[in-house]
Amino acid sequence: MNLMDFYRLTFLEYHYVAEGYMLKDEADWQRMRLHATLMINLQLEKGKHIEPEELIKLPSDEVKLTKKALPTYEDMMAAAERYRKE
Repeated sequence: MNLMDFYRLTFLEYHYVAEGYMLKDEADWQRMRLHATLMINLQLEKGKHIEPEELIKLPSDEVKLTKKALPTYEDMMAAAERYRKE
């Protein structure tokens, strides 16, 4: 992206470009981790294989493990009422 295109981006467009780059970077790291794990597992004895998460910990691993509970209908209605008052 040249400099002129960068300065013409809105904040939302910049956010999407940055998020896409981060997702691509994360996929590259996961691919590298998987390839390294496969190469190591070829050398290990049968039954002593390691998982990719054991070889290299990535920040995205913790995000995937922690799942938030979905809000209930009552929670959403209460939030909508709060926003209407403001």
